[in-house]
Amino acid sequence: MWIGERRGLAILFLLLAPALSNAADLKPETLQAWDAYVCAAKTHMEKRASGRAPFLWVDEDQDLAQRVRAGEILVGPLDGDSPHTVPHGLIHDWIGAVFVPKARLDDAMSVLDDYERYPDFYRPMVAKARLLEQTPAHEKITLLMVGKAYSVTSAVETEDEIKMSRLGADRAYSLSTSVRVQAIADYGESSEHMLPEDDGPGYVWRTFSVTRLEQRDGGVYVEMEMIGMSRGIPLALRWLIQPLAERLPRNLLVLTLQDARDAVTQKSRATSLKTQTLAQATARQ
Repeated sequence: MWIGERRGLAILFLLLAPALSNAADLKPETLQAWDAYVCAAKTHMEKRASGRAPFLWVDEDQDLAQRVRAGEILVGPLDGDSPHTVPHGLIHDWIGAVFVPKARLDDAMSVLDDYERYPDFYRPMVAKARLLEQTPAHEKITLLMVGKAYSVTSAVETEDEIKMSRLGADRAYSLSTSVRVQAIADYGESSEHMLPEDDGPGYVWRTFSVTRLEQRDGGVYVEMEMIGMSRGIPLALRWLIQPLAERLPRNLLVLTLQDARDAVTQKSRATSLKTQTLAQATARQ
């Protein structure tokens, strides 16, 4: 499961929790709408992987590609509209891209798979991360994500199934799907306890994400699409929550991409230094 994928996801919605403190039930029609949305997202990724659509989002517009290659971190709601209203819920769909100069695909993959260091890379949003299962094309991890707003701390623990695909020497992508999402009540207090699945405030019911990596133009492009489902915004609180629902995902995805770029850059420099040291040692022999 690579980065934003895994960690940025649920955190996009944690800060909505204080205003959504009343319990909300996940209804069958809400889950049906989510399944249909995720199915469409997977189908579109299949088109990108097969060459029927540009592999990278930024390649859909020449201006986007130029801006990200020049160092800009690009983030926005997919199709210019988020959140999407579904029966009794909202689907949040944001996408972002960053370019890491002088990096290699292997460096980026190494960083994004280093789950044990996520609390260092993505502090303070990721409190804990642990790899549970791993095969060449599949991983399962657990994450504890924490957010704070209006002096209220919210926390969610997830388990995510990740499927990874490498498309030749220069491209790779992964799909991350939540298989368990549980809110934590009274986080950090003596009364802290895990709430049952699909029970609680409903600020994050499901998550899904796509990460795409491509090495070219003297570096690596990193793209993340983060999709999550939450309860609908109560009408009486819409004036308060709507600005958060629009602003926070953008800010948090920017930070996620910035953290990823910094970590990959450090890894790339370490790899380059190691290669140079080995080359010098060989030359002296």
